[in-house]
Formats: sequence, C-alpha cells, structure tokens
Amino acid sequence: MKRFRTTYAIAMIAAAALSGCGAPDGIGPPPPPPQDPVLLKDVVIDHLPAPFYHFDYDAAGRVRAVSFASDLRQYDITYSGDRISELTNNVPVNHDRLQYIYDDAGRVGIVLYVNSTGTFTHVVFTYDGPKLIKVERDRRVDGGFIIDKTMTIAYDADGNLHRLSVHRPAIEGVQDETTTVDTYEQYDTGINVDGFALIHDEFIDHLVLLPGVQLQRANPRRETRTGDGLNYVVDYTYSYDDRNRPQTKTGALLIQNGQQAGQTIQTLSQFTYY
Repeated sequence: MKRFRTTYAIAMIAAAALSGCGAPDGIGPPPPPPQDPVLLKDVVIDHLPAPFYHFDYDAAGRVRAVSFASDLRQYDITYSGDRISELTNNVPVNHDRLQYIYDDAGRVGIVLYVNSTGTFTHVVFTYDGPKLIKVERDRRVDGGFIIDKTMTIAYDADGNLHRLSVHRPAIEGVQDETTTVDTYEQYDTGINVDGFALIHDEFIDHLVLLPGVQLQRANPRRETRTGDGLNYVVDYTYSYDDRNRPQTKTGALLIQNGQQAGQTIQTLSQFTYY
C-alpha cells in the first residue's frame, strides 16, 4: 500500500489541477481570441488507471457525469437551476451522495458526504471574494466530527495559485501529523484545464467539483514540494492545440530527499476534448 501511495503521489504531479483557464508571461502560445467553452473529455495520466478523469456534458454544456480512475467512481450530477445540488456515486459497491450547500454569495460553502448511515464527512470551503482560500475536511468519529485535513491556498498577483499548504493533524490509529507545501511558479500563456484536481489529492477521497472556482488561470512550468514526506521539483513543458488548449503536459521530476534523492522521473498527462 505504501508503494502504491508513493506511485500515485508522483503520478498525480503530472495532473496537477482541475478548474480554470487563462494566460501569463509570454512563454507559450499567444492568447487566442474568445472561443466556445472548453469541454474537457479525458485526462490520461501515465501509470494511473485510464482515463483518470472523464467528463460528459448535457446540451447546455454543463457537466452531467464525471468519473475517475477508469470508472472506479462514477458520479451522476443533479442540478437545482444552474447550481449543482448533488453528485451520486453509482458504482455497484458504493452509492455515496455528495450534497452541496451554498453560502449567501452563491458559492459552494459545504459539501456533505452521505451514505446509508447518514453524513460521514463535511468539506467546508472558505473564500476571499471569488477566490477559494481554504478547504477543511471533517470526518465522523464517535461523539461527533474531527478535522482530518486542511488546505490553505494563496495566489500570485495574476490570480494564479502560488502556494497550496496541506496540513493533516495527528489522529490516533488513523494518521500522523504532516504538513506539505506546494509552490507553483513560471506560468505560461496556455489555457488551464486540470486545476480542479489540486483539491482531489487522495485516491480514496471523493471528487468534489466547484464550478466557478478557478485555482489556475494558466499552466505552471515549475512545481516545488516541501515539508513532510517526499520533496521534489518538477519542471513542466506543454503542447497546445490551435485553440490554446493543452494536449500534453510533460514533467521532469527531481526527487530532493530520501533514498531516491537525485533521481529524475518523467511524468505525462494527456488531454482530449469534445
């Protein structure tokens, strides 16, 4: 299991994020004129079940279904008006429901994970205006709920994610206390389509979609991980189609610590569209 988690963590670096679009500093293709909305179809990541993410849309261009890890989880999406009200996992062995609660500004404030026994997880979202700045996950234990993960998010002057800090407090019999910090730099001018995956950093966790939340306007050419566990630096290169959408994302990952320090690993994500 430990070996699988390490492989998963390294492979997920190639994906990096899910929810945006944008451009910055003159490296990469020039920004194109306004186009139709980008409808991401598949994200394929080397060494992970394929496609790792798959999206289907309705006639209005809204996501109506999404799956990950080659259909390990398959969600049907229910709307109330233009807002997501629920994601329902429809695989035979799991029918968890993700129920969305909105704040007074119309932003997703809380997502509840619900099964036959009731609510077993809360995910709470905090904003600064339209920018998501904190994600807190609370899990059910005897007597109530306990925080098991907190994400803190900071942006650069261009509105791109700069730093993502993840803290997991110690929970006896479940997890040790850890803190990691991912820093994203050197953004190019390409459209970002995978920013949503930044908050989906655990294979066993549910996928929460946040329409309207944009973590990355464009694509970082460098990611640095510091803190507990595996430390690394990844330098990314991208190929783009004629609509400035990424087709491939290639990473050269240099491990900074542990027995593999100095080793370079190649990562690859591939993107297709409707």
